[in-house]
Formats: sequence, C-alpha cells, structure tokens
Amino acid sequence: TVAVDKKVIPLGTRMYIVTNDGIVYGTAVAEDTGVRGNKVDLYFNTYQECINFGRRSCKVYILQ
Repeated sequence: TVAVDKKVIPLGTRMYIVTNDGIVYGTAVAEDTGVRGNKVDLYFNTYQECINFGRRSCKVYILQ
C-alpha cells in the first residue's frame, strides 16, 4: 500500500518501486491519499521500519 496524489497517480494503480540507491520496495497499490505532487508515501508494518527507511528518492514503475 502507498499513498499518492490522486491527481498524479489514480487510486488502484499498481506499481513497482525501487529506491535510487538500490533498495527494492517491490510491488504496491495506490490505496491512500495525503501527499501532493510527484511523491509516494510507502507503507511499512512498524514505526521503526518507517524511521529506518527514511526519506529517499525512488523510481516508480507503473504496471499495467
């Protein structure tokens, strides 16, 4: 699950996400909003995982 700006990426869109430093987040679905512009907010199971991942530049591949 990721949060997106639905004006940029429609809800329900499937995507594959890889950080620019090589960490693979994997497949995700745009299921939430709350960000603006060309950004995605990645879901993690715990707060600590979120903190460890931090803020990174990513490549988002839209899957069809």
